[in-house]
Amino acid sequence: MLRPTLGTLALFLGMVLWSAPAASQEAGVDSLPLSLREALNLGLQRNPEVLTAGYNRSAAGAGLWDAYGNFLPRVNLSGQLQHVDQGTFVLFGSEFDSPESYNTGYSWDITHSLLDSGRDLLRLKNARANVDQAIAGYDLQTLSTATQIETQYLEARRRQALVQRARSEIESRTRQLQLARGRYDVGSVTKSDVLLAEIELNRAEVAVLQATQQMEEARLGLRRLLGGALPDQPLSLTTTFQVFQPAYEVEDLVARAIREHPSLRESRARQEADAAQLWIARTAYLPSLSLQYSLQRTAADTIDFVWSDFAEQSFVGLALNWQVFSGFERHNQTSQANAALQSARAEEVRRSLQIEQDVRTAFSRLETAYASHQVARRSVELAAEDLRLGEARYRTGTGSFVDLVDARTRSAQADVDLITATYDFYLALVQLELATGLNLLPAEVDRP
Repeated sequence: MLRPTLGTLALFLGMVLWSAPAASQEAGVDSLPLSLREALNLGLQRNPEVLTAGYNRSAAGAGLWDAYGNFLPRVNLSGQLQHVDQGTFVLFGSEFDSPESYNTGYSWDITHSLLDSGRDLLRLKNARANVDQAIAGYDLQTLSTATQIETQYLEARRRQALVQRARSEIESRTRQLQLARGRYDVGSVTKSDVLLAEIELNRAEVAVLQATQQMEEARLGLRRLLGGALPDQPLSLTTTFQVFQPAYEVEDLVARAIREHPSLRESRARQEADAAQLWIARTAYLPSLSLQYSLQRTAADTIDFVWSDFAEQSFVGLALNWQVFSGFERHNQTSQANAALQSARAEEVRRSLQIEQDVRTAFSRLETAYASHQVARRSVELAAEDLRLGEARYRTGTGSFVDLVDARTRSAQADVDLITATYDFYLALVQLELATGLNLLPAEVDRP
Protein backbone atom coordinates (compact mmCIF):
# COMPACT_ATOMS: atom_id res chain seq x y z
CA MET A 1 0.00 0.00 0.00
CA LEU A 2 2.91 2.33 0.62
CA ARG A 3 4.43 2.03 -2.87
CA PRO A 4 1.25 3.03 -4.79
CA THR A 5 0.89 6.01 -2.46
CA LEU A 6 4.44 7.12 -3.18
CA GLY A 7 3.84 6.69 -6.90
CA THR A 8 0.76 8.88 -6.73
CA LEU A 9 2.68 11.52 -4.77
CA ALA A 10 5.48 11.47 -7.36
CA LEU A 11 2.92 11.94 -10.13
CA PHE A 12 1.41 14.97 -8.35
CA LEU A 13 4.79 16.58 -7.71
CA GLY A 14 5.80 16.04 -11.35
CA MET A 15 2.70 17.78 -12.57
CA VAL A 16 3.29 20.76 -10.28
CA LEU A 17 6.95 21.09 -11.24
CA TRP A 18 6.11 20.92 -14.93
CA SER A 19 3.25 23.42 -14.90
CA ALA A 20 4.95 26.03 -12.71
CA PRO A 21 7.72 27.07 -15.16
CA ALA A 22 5.30 27.13 -18.06
CA ALA A 23 2.87 29.37 -16.19
CA SER A 24 5.58 31.77 -15.07
CA GLN A 25 7.00 31.94 -18.58
CA GLU A 26 3.58 32.68 -20.11
CA ALA A 27 2.87 35.41 -17.56
CA GLY A 28 6.26 37.01 -18.08
CA VAL A 29 5.80 37.60 -21.80
CA ASP A 30 4.98 41.27 -22.51
CA SER A 31 2.60 40.64 -25.40
CA LEU A 32 0.47 43.13 -27.31
CA PRO A 33 -3.28 42.33 -27.27
CA LEU A 34 -4.88 42.69 -30.69
CA SER A 35 -8.54 42.13 -31.51
CA LEU A 36 -9.99 41.65 -34.96
CA ARG A 37 -11.57 45.12 -34.81
CA GLU A 38 -8.22 46.72 -34.01
CA ALA A 39 -6.50 44.75 -36.76
CA LEU A 40 -9.06 45.88 -39.35
CA ASN A 41 -8.88 49.51 -38.24
CA LEU A 42 -5.10 49.51 -38.51
CA GLY A 43 -5.10 47.67 -41.83
CA LEU A 44 -7.64 49.93 -43.54
CA GLN A 45 -5.65 52.97 -42.41
CA ARG A 46 -2.13 51.77 -43.15
CA ASN A 47 -2.32 49.11 -45.86
CA PRO A 48 -0.46 50.44 -48.96
CA GLU A 49 -3.01 49.08 -51.45
CA VAL A 50 -5.89 50.78 -49.62
CA LEU A 51 -3.92 54.04 -49.50
CA THR A 52 -3.27 53.84 -53.25
CA ALA A 53 -6.97 53.30 -53.96
CA GLY A 54 -7.74 56.31 -51.77
CA TYR A 55 -5.33 58.49 -53.75
CA ASN A 56 -6.98 57.43 -57.00
CA ARG A 57 -10.38 58.28 -55.57
CA SER A 58 -9.17 61.78 -54.64
CA ALA A 59 -7.75 62.29 -58.13
CA ALA A 60 -11.11 61.37 -59.66
CA GLY A 61 -12.71 64.09 -57.57
CA ALA A 62 -10.33 66.63 -59.09
CA GLY A 63 -11.48 65.48 -62.53
CA LEU A 64 -15.05 66.35 -61.59
CA TRP A 65 -14.00 69.93 -60.79
CA ASP A 66 -12.30 70.09 -64.18
CA ALA A 67 -15.56 69.06 -65.86
CA TYR A 68 -17.46 71.81 -64.03
CA GLY A 69 -14.81 74.27 -65.18
CA ASN A 70 -15.81 73.69 -68.82
CA PHE A 71 -18.95 75.76 -68.19
CA LEU A 72 -16.89 78.82 -67.20
CA PRO A 73 -15.13 81.25 -69.58
CA ARG A 74 -11.40 81.05 -70.16
CA VAL A 75 -9.62 84.23 -69.01
CA ASN A 76 -6.06 85.02 -70.03
CA LEU A 77 -4.01 88.03 -68.93
CA SER A 78 -0.71 88.87 -70.59
CA GLY A 79 1.61 91.84 -70.32
CA GLN A 80 5.06 92.99 -71.38
CA LEU A 81 7.57 95.68 -70.50
CA GLN A 82 10.47 96.36 -72.87
CA HIS A 83 13.40 98.75 -72.37
CA VAL A 84 15.87 99.55 -75.20
CA ASP A 85 19.09 101.37 -74.24
CA GLN A 86 20.49 104.27 -76.24
CA GLY A 87 22.86 103.18 -79.03
CA THR A 88 23.94 103.78 -82.61
CA PHE A 89 23.34 102.19 -85.97
CA VAL A 90 24.94 102.63 -89.40
CA LEU A 91 22.95 103.32 -92.54
CA PHE A 92 24.61 103.82 -95.97
CA GLY A 93 27.93 104.46 -94.32
CA SER A 94 26.58 107.06 -91.92
CA GLU A 95 26.27 106.54 -88.18
CA PHE A 96 23.08 107.58 -86.44
CA ASP A 97 22.09 107.66 -82.76
CA SER A 98 19.40 105.27 -81.48
CA PRO A 99 17.44 106.85 -78.62
CA GLU A 100 16.42 105.09 -75.43
CA SER A 101 12.88 103.78 -75.59
CA TYR A 102 10.24 102.01 -73.51
CA ASN A 103 7.41 99.80 -74.76
CA THR A 104 4.59 98.70 -72.49
CA GLY A 105 1.49 96.68 -73.16
CA TYR A 106 -1.05 94.31 -71.63
CA SER A 107 -4.10 92.46 -72.86
CA TRP A 108 -7.17 90.65 -71.54
CA ASP A 109 -8.60 87.75 -73.45
CA ILE A 110 -11.92 86.12 -72.51
CA THR A 111 -13.24 83.14 -74.45
CA HIS A 112 -16.47 81.32 -73.67
CA SER A 113 -17.82 78.30 -75.47
CA LEU A 114 -21.52 79.02 -75.86
CA LEU A 115 -22.47 75.87 -77.75
CA ASP A 116 -20.08 72.93 -77.70
CA SER A 117 -22.61 70.49 -79.13
CA GLY A 118 -23.45 69.33 -75.61
CA ARG A 119 -19.95 68.04 -75.01
CA ASP A 120 -19.58 69.93 -71.73
CA LEU A 121 -22.62 68.18 -70.28
CA LEU A 122 -21.32 64.84 -71.50
CA ARG A 123 -17.88 65.53 -70.05
CA LEU A 124 -19.55 66.27 -66.72
CA LYS A 125 -21.44 62.98 -66.91
CA ASN A 126 -18.22 61.18 -67.76
CA ALA A 127 -16.40 62.79 -64.82
CA ARG A 128 -19.17 61.79 -62.40
CA ALA A 129 -19.04 58.23 -63.70
CA ASN A 130 -15.27 58.23 -63.19
CA VAL A 131 -15.80 59.35 -59.59
CA ASP A 132 -18.33 56.57 -59.04
CA GLN A 133 -15.91 54.09 -60.58
CA ALA A 134 -13.08 55.28 -58.33
CA ILE A 135 -15.30 55.05 -55.26
CA ALA A 136 -16.37 51.53 -56.22
CA GLY A 137 -12.73 50.63 -56.86
CA TYR A 138 -11.80 51.92 -53.42
CA ASP A 139 -14.64 49.92 -51.84
CA LEU A 140 -13.52 46.84 -53.77
CA GLN A 141 -9.95 47.24 -52.56
CA THR A 142 -11.18 47.80 -49.01
CA LEU A 143 -13.27 44.63 -49.22
CA SER A 144 -10.34 42.64 -50.59
CA THR A 145 -7.93 43.95 -47.95
CA ALA A 146 -10.42 43.44 -45.12
CA THR A 147 -11.00 39.82 -46.10
CA GLN A 148 -7.24 39.27 -46.38
CA ILE A 149 -6.77 40.67 -42.88
CA GLU A 150 -9.62 38.54 -41.53
CA THR A 151 -8.22 35.45 -43.21
CA GLN A 152 -4.72 36.06 -41.87
CA TYR A 153 -6.06 36.91 -38.40
CA LEU A 154 -8.05 33.67 -38.37
CA GLU A 155 -5.01 31.72 -39.52
CA ALA A 156 -2.83 33.30 -36.83
CA ARG A 157 -5.55 32.76 -34.24
CA ARG A 158 -5.81 29.10 -35.24
CA ARG A 159 -2.05 28.70 -34.97
CA GLN A 160 -2.20 30.31 -31.54
CA ALA A 161 -4.90 27.85 -30.47
CA LEU A 162 -2.85 24.94 -31.83
CA VAL A 163 0.15 26.10 -29.80
CA GLN A 164 -1.97 26.15 -26.67
CA ARG A 165 -3.27 22.70 -27.52
CA ALA A 166 0.27 21.42 -28.11
CA ARG A 167 1.36 22.78 -24.74
CA SER A 168 -1.56 21.11 -23.01
CA GLU A 169 -0.58 17.90 -24.79
CA ILE A 170 2.83 18.14 -23.11
CA GLU A 171 1.07 18.29 -19.77
CA SER A 172 -1.03 15.26 -20.70
CA ARG A 173 2.02 13.34 -21.88
CA THR A 174 3.81 14.30 -18.67
CA ARG A 175 0.97 12.90 -16.57
CA GLN A 176 1.06 9.82 -18.76
CA LEU A 177 4.80 9.45 -18.12
CA GLN A 178 4.31 9.89 -14.39
CA LEU A 179 1.59 7.25 -14.48
CA ALA A 180 3.88 4.81 -16.29
CA ARG A 181 6.70 5.49 -13.82
CA GLY A 182 4.38 5.03 -10.89
CA ARG A 183 3.21 1.68 -12.16
CA TYR A 184 6.78 0.70 -12.97
CA ASP A 185 7.87 1.59 -9.45
CA VAL A 186 5.32 -0.80 -8.00
CA GLY A 187 6.34 -3.51 -10.47
CA SER A 188 3.08 -3.56 -12.42
CA VAL A 189 4.63 -2.82 -15.83
CA THR A 190 7.97 -3.11 -17.57
CA LYS A 191 10.52 -0.43 -18.38
CA SER A 192 9.27 -0.29 -21.98
CA ASP A 193 6.13 1.56 -20.86
CA VAL A 194 8.29 4.30 -19.33
CA LEU A 195 10.47 4.54 -22.43
CA LEU A 196 7.46 4.74 -24.72
CA ALA A 197 5.97 7.49 -22.53
CA GLU A 198 9.23 9.45 -22.72
CA ILE A 199 9.24 9.11 -26.51
CA GLU A 200 5.68 10.45 -26.70
CA LEU A 201 6.66 13.37 -24.46
CA ASN A 202 9.59 14.21 -26.74
CA ARG A 203 7.28 14.16 -29.75
CA ALA A 204 4.91 16.53 -27.96
CA GLU A 205 7.79 18.95 -27.27
CA VAL A 206 8.80 18.90 -30.94
CA ALA A 207 5.16 19.53 -31.90
CA VAL A 208 5.15 22.64 -29.68
CA LEU A 209 8.26 23.98 -31.40
CA GLN A 210 6.78 23.42 -34.85
CA ALA A 211 3.41 24.91 -33.90
CA THR A 212 5.13 27.98 -32.42
CA GLN A 213 7.13 28.51 -35.60
CA GLN A 214 3.98 28.33 -37.73
CA MET A 215 2.22 30.74 -35.38
CA GLU A 216 5.01 33.30 -35.70
CA GLU A 217 4.96 33.04 -39.49
CA ALA A 218 1.20 33.66 -39.50
CA ARG A 219 1.65 36.70 -37.25
CA LEU A 220 4.35 38.10 -39.53
CA GLY A 221 1.90 37.82 -42.42
CA LEU A 222 -0.64 39.75 -40.36
CA ARG A 223 1.89 42.49 -39.63
CA ARG A 224 2.54 42.88 -43.36
CA LEU A 225 -1.17 43.30 -44.15
CA LEU A 226 -1.43 45.93 -41.42
CA GLY A 227 1.20 48.04 -43.18
CA GLY A 228 3.84 47.50 -40.50
CA ALA A 229 1.76 49.45 -37.97
CA LEU A 230 2.44 47.04 -35.11
CA PRO A 231 5.45 47.34 -32.79
CA ASP A 232 8.02 44.57 -32.85
CA GLN A 233 6.78 42.57 -29.87
CA PRO A 234 4.80 39.34 -29.33
CA LEU A 235 1.12 39.48 -30.29
CA SER A 236 -1.79 38.10 -28.32
CA LEU A 237 -4.84 37.72 -30.55
CA THR A 238 -7.82 38.25 -28.27
CA THR A 239 -10.93 37.77 -30.43
CA THR A 240 -12.69 34.46 -29.86
CA PHE A 241 -14.80 32.68 -32.47
CA GLN A 242 -17.86 30.57 -31.72
CA VAL A 243 -19.40 28.49 -34.48
CA PHE A 244 -23.08 29.21 -35.15
CA GLN A 245 -25.62 27.68 -37.46
CA PRO A 246 -25.80 29.76 -40.67
CA ALA A 247 -29.21 31.35 -41.15
CA TYR A 248 -28.58 32.88 -44.57
CA GLU A 249 -30.70 32.35 -47.66
CA VAL A 250 -28.55 31.76 -50.70
CA GLU A 251 -31.01 33.40 -53.11
CA ASP A 252 -31.12 36.53 -50.95
CA LEU A 253 -27.32 36.61 -50.81
CA VAL A 254 -27.09 36.30 -54.59
CA ALA A 255 -29.63 39.09 -55.12
CA ARG A 256 -27.88 41.44 -52.68
CA ALA A 257 -24.48 40.66 -54.20
CA ILE A 258 -25.72 41.44 -57.72
CA ARG A 259 -27.16 44.70 -56.42
CA GLU A 260 -24.43 45.91 -54.04
CA HIS A 261 -21.10 44.24 -54.82
CA PRO A 262 -18.37 46.86 -55.41
CA SER A 263 -17.10 44.98 -58.45
CA LEU A 264 -20.45 45.35 -60.22
CA ARG A 265 -20.82 48.96 -59.11
CA GLU A 266 -17.43 49.63 -60.63
CA SER A 267 -18.49 47.92 -63.87
CA ARG A 268 -21.73 49.92 -64.05
CA ALA A 269 -19.88 53.18 -63.47
CA ARG A 270 -17.48 52.24 -66.24
CA GLN A 271 -20.45 51.71 -68.56
CA GLU A 272 -21.75 55.20 -67.77
CA ALA A 273 -18.33 56.69 -68.50
CA ASP A 274 -18.05 54.76 -71.77
CA ALA A 275 -21.56 55.80 -72.79
CA ALA A 276 -20.62 59.45 -72.20
CA GLN A 277 -17.46 58.97 -74.27
CA LEU A 278 -19.55 57.49 -77.08
CA TRP A 279 -21.84 60.51 -77.17
CA ILE A 280 -18.84 62.84 -77.03
CA ALA A 281 -17.48 61.07 -80.11
CA ARG A 282 -20.85 61.39 -81.86
CA THR A 283 -21.10 65.13 -81.16
CA ALA A 284 -17.91 65.64 -83.19
CA TYR A 285 -20.25 65.68 -86.23
CA LEU A 286 -22.06 68.77 -84.86
CA PRO A 287 -20.98 72.45 -84.96
CA SER A 288 -19.69 74.45 -82.02
CA LEU A 289 -20.24 78.12 -81.21
CA SER A 290 -17.85 80.27 -79.14
CA LEU A 291 -17.64 83.92 -78.02
CA GLN A 292 -14.34 85.77 -77.68
CA TYR A 293 -13.63 89.21 -76.20
CA SER A 294 -10.18 90.82 -76.17
CA LEU A 295 -8.92 94.13 -74.78
CA GLN A 296 -5.40 95.38 -75.50
CA ARG A 297 -3.56 98.48 -74.25
CA THR A 298 -0.14 99.47 -75.57
CA ALA A 299 2.13 102.48 -75.18
CA ALA A 300 5.60 103.51 -76.33
CA ASP A 301 8.08 105.73 -74.49
CA THR A 302 5.78 105.96 -71.49
CA ILE A 303 8.04 106.00 -68.48
CA ASP A 304 5.42 107.25 -66.02
CA PHE A 305 2.76 104.75 -67.18
CA VAL A 306 0.04 107.36 -67.63
CA TRP A 307 -3.15 105.55 -68.67
CA SER A 308 -4.22 108.32 -71.01
CA ASP A 309 -1.12 107.70 -73.10
CA PHE A 310 -2.05 104.05 -73.73
CA ALA A 311 -3.58 103.07 -77.04
CA GLU A 312 -6.61 100.84 -76.50
CA GLN A 313 -8.00 98.22 -78.84
CA SER A 314 -10.85 95.77 -78.15
CA PHE A 315 -12.19 92.84 -80.07
CA VAL A 316 -15.46 90.90 -79.87
CA GLY A 317 -15.99 87.84 -82.00
CA LEU A 318 -18.58 85.13 -82.41
CA ALA A 319 -17.25 82.04 -84.13
CA LEU A 320 -19.06 79.05 -85.55
CA ASN A 321 -16.95 75.98 -86.25
CA TRP A 322 -18.31 72.99 -88.12
CA GLN A 323 -15.96 70.34 -89.32
CA VAL A 324 -17.83 69.01 -92.33
CA PHE A 325 -15.37 66.36 -93.45
CA SER A 326 -12.10 65.20 -91.93
CA GLY A 327 -11.61 61.80 -93.45
CA PHE A 328 -12.83 58.90 -91.33
CA GLU A 329 -11.29 59.98 -88.04
CA ARG A 330 -14.64 60.66 -86.35
CA HIS A 331 -16.03 57.34 -87.60
CA ASN A 332 -13.05 55.54 -86.07
CA GLN A 333 -13.43 57.35 -82.75
CA THR A 334 -17.13 56.57 -82.62
CA SER A 335 -16.53 52.91 -83.42
CA GLN A 336 -13.84 52.63 -80.74
CA ALA A 337 -16.08 54.27 -78.13
CA ASN A 338 -19.00 52.00 -79.05
CA ALA A 339 -16.77 48.92 -78.79
CA ALA A 340 -15.60 50.03 -75.33
CA LEU A 341 -19.21 50.43 -74.21
CA GLN A 342 -20.25 47.03 -75.49
CA SER A 343 -17.19 45.47 -73.83
CA ALA A 344 -18.13 47.10 -70.53
CA ARG A 345 -21.64 45.67 -70.77
CA ALA A 346 -20.27 42.21 -71.52
CA GLU A 347 -17.88 42.57 -68.59
CA GLU A 348 -20.78 43.31 -66.24
CA VAL A 349 -22.52 40.13 -67.41
CA ARG A 350 -19.33 38.14 -66.86
CA ARG A 351 -18.84 39.57 -63.40
CA SER A 352 -22.46 38.93 -62.48
CA LEU A 353 -22.20 35.28 -63.47
CA GLN A 354 -18.89 34.93 -61.66
CA ILE A 355 -20.26 36.53 -58.50
CA GLU A 356 -23.32 34.29 -58.55
CA GLN A 357 -21.10 31.23 -58.89
CA ASP A 358 -18.78 32.45 -56.11
CA VAL A 359 -21.68 33.14 -53.75
CA ARG A 360 -23.29 29.75 -54.28
CA THR A 361 -19.94 27.96 -53.95
CA ALA A 362 -18.96 29.87 -50.80
CA PHE A 363 -22.39 29.25 -49.26
CA SER A 364 -22.09 25.52 -49.95
CA ARG A 365 -18.63 25.47 -48.37
CA LEU A 366 -19.96 27.31 -45.32
CA GLU A 367 -22.69 24.71 -44.82
CA THR A 368 -20.13 21.93 -45.25
CA ALA A 369 -17.82 23.60 -42.72
CA TYR A 370 -20.64 23.85 -40.19
CA ALA A 371 -21.54 20.17 -40.63
CA SER A 372 -17.86 19.21 -40.31
CA HIS A 373 -17.61 21.18 -37.09
CA GLN A 374 -20.57 19.33 -35.61
CA VAL A 375 -18.95 15.99 -36.49
CA ALA A 376 -15.62 17.14 -35.05
CA ARG A 377 -17.27 18.21 -31.79
CA ARG A 378 -18.93 14.81 -31.45
CA SER A 379 -15.60 13.13 -32.21
CA VAL A 380 -13.97 15.04 -29.34
CA GLU A 381 -16.59 13.75 -26.93
CA LEU A 382 -16.14 10.17 -28.15
CA ALA A 383 -12.32 10.40 -28.07
CA ALA A 384 -12.41 11.83 -24.53
CA GLU A 385 -14.58 8.95 -23.37
CA ASP A 386 -12.30 6.47 -25.12
CA LEU A 387 -9.28 8.03 -23.39
CA ARG A 388 -10.98 7.89 -20.01
CA LEU A 389 -11.71 4.20 -20.46
CA GLY A 390 -8.16 3.55 -21.67
CA GLU A 391 -6.67 5.22 -18.62
CA ALA A 392 -8.97 3.26 -16.35
CA ARG A 393 -8.00 -0.02 -18.03
CA TYR A 394 -4.30 0.80 -17.75
CA ARG A 395 -4.55 1.68 -14.06
CA THR A 396 -6.32 -1.60 -13.32
CA GLY A 397 -3.88 -3.58 -15.44
CA THR A 398 -6.46 -4.76 -17.99
CA GLY A 399 -5.11 -2.59 -20.79
CA SER A 400 -1.67 -2.08 -22.31
CA PHE A 401 0.27 1.14 -22.43
CA VAL A 402 0.26 1.01 -26.24
CA ASP A 403 -3.53 1.09 -26.16
CA LEU A 404 -3.37 4.08 -23.81
CA VAL A 405 -0.96 5.91 -26.15
CA ASP A 406 -3.25 5.24 -29.08
CA ALA A 407 -6.24 6.57 -27.15
CA ARG A 408 -4.28 9.67 -26.17
CA THR A 409 -3.23 10.22 -29.81
CA ARG A 410 -6.81 9.87 -31.02
CA SER A 411 -8.01 12.34 -28.39
CA ALA A 412 -5.31 14.86 -29.31
CA GLN A 413 -6.10 14.54 -33.00
CA ALA A 414 -9.80 15.01 -32.30
CA ASP A 415 -9.02 18.24 -30.43
CA VAL A 416 -6.86 19.48 -33.30
CA ASP A 417 -9.60 18.58 -35.80
CA LEU A 418 -12.11 20.57 -33.76
CA ILE A 419 -9.84 23.62 -33.70
CA THR A 420 -9.29 23.30 -37.45
CA ALA A 421 -13.02 22.88 -38.10
CA THR A 422 -13.82 25.97 -36.02
CA TYR A 423 -11.54 28.25 -37.99
CA ASP A 424 -12.37 26.57 -41.29
CA PHE A 425 -15.97 27.62 -40.64
CA TYR A 426 -14.97 31.27 -40.21
CA LEU A 427 -12.60 31.13 -43.17
CA ALA A 428 -15.53 29.92 -45.27
CA LEU A 429 -17.63 32.76 -43.86
CA VAL A 430 -14.96 35.29 -44.87
CA GLN A 431 -14.93 33.86 -48.39
CA LEU A 432 -18.70 34.29 -48.49
CA GLU A 433 -18.20 37.92 -47.45
CA LEU A 434 -15.73 38.39 -50.30
CA ALA A 435 -18.15 36.81 -52.78
CA THR A 436 -21.16 38.88 -51.67
CA GLY A 437 -19.44 42.12 -50.66
CA LEU A 438 -21.47 42.05 -47.43
CA ASN A 439 -20.53 42.08 -43.75
CA LEU A 440 -21.68 38.68 -42.49
CA LEU A 441 -19.64 38.26 -39.31
CA PRO A 442 -21.85 38.08 -36.21
CA ALA A 443 -22.01 41.03 -33.83
CA GLU A 444 -20.07 39.23 -31.09
CA VAL A 445 -17.08 39.09 -33.43
CA ASP A 446 -15.88 42.66 -32.98
CA ARG A 447 -15.56 43.84 -36.54
CA PRO A 448 -15.88 47.63 -37.09
